[in-house]
Amino acid sequence: MRTLGLDLGGTKIAAAVVEDGVIVARQQVATPQTGYQDVLRALVAVSESLLSGYPDVTAIGIGSPGPLDLKEGRVLFAPNIPGMQNAPIVRDLQVATTCRVVLENDANAAGFAEHKFGAAKDLESSMYITISTGIGGGLFIDDQVVHGARGIAGEVGHMTLMPNGPLCGCGHYGCWEAMASGRAIARDASFSYGESLTTKEVFARAEQGDVKALKVVDNAARLSGIALASLLKVFDPSGFVIGGGMSQVGAFYIDKIQAAADEFSVGFPDVVIRLAELGTDAGVIGAASVAV
Repeated sequence: MRTLGLDLGGTKIAAAVVEDGVIVARQQVATPQTGYQDVLRALVAVSESLLSGYPDVTAIGIGSPGPLDLKEGRVLFAPNIPGMQNAPIVRDLQVATTCRVVLENDANAAGFAEHKFGAAKDLESSMYITISTGIGGGLFIDDQVVHGARGIAGEVGHMTLMPNGPLCGCGHYGCWEAMASGRAIARDASFSYGESLTTKEVFARAEQGDVKALKVVDNAARLSGIALASLLKVFDPSGFVIGGGMSQVGAFYIDKIQAAADEFSVGFPDVVIRLAELGTDAGVIGAASVAV
């Protein structure tokens, strides 16, 4: 079954017709920065352009940053897209395209793609963890996305690891995201060196054996390993899939996370960690897949 996937990001909208996890046609347009109505027009335009070549497509899935109201089909707030507040995106897109529309959290969409067609396709259950500027995730069992009672299941980046830790963007102290995301690594290293550093620069120094950079990287990896060990004990997924920009560092970083996860899960099942396989296509493939 072919469906249309829309991956709504802060700077671009990726769109693709997808069949069984394979992209058969794609387009990309810039995300308007001038309010919801212009975002909607861009979504409709790119959808209609692709649908014109695939009239058999009758369902659209859209992955969006949130928080979202999945029951009402609304984007309550998209931090990086101006004017996206309480936006009735499902209703408006259905009216404009006459297609059935399904809304999903963008991290859930990417993780669902990895669960069905990527790194976790052979696993009954999996957790997707994206470690990038922030930290997000999703939980999947068989062909189901686990949303929870109020749609916030998978917000793993906001687990509290240190009650008196740094203030997170969510307003709480010591969240995993505030302690071990790419932004957190750059923050801690910049403080230590007394100069502004990017996450990429910190890892470059760490891989060269710089002591300060290694301490920052090792600390973040240890915290991420502790978080994964804790999630294993709560949800017991068959495996974890790590995606996002930090996963691209490869074994240098993932091995450190694995070591910490193993240390804090002694006596429990193994913490199985896999790297995401679908890259930047995961979001649009997952968005299309939730509409099947």
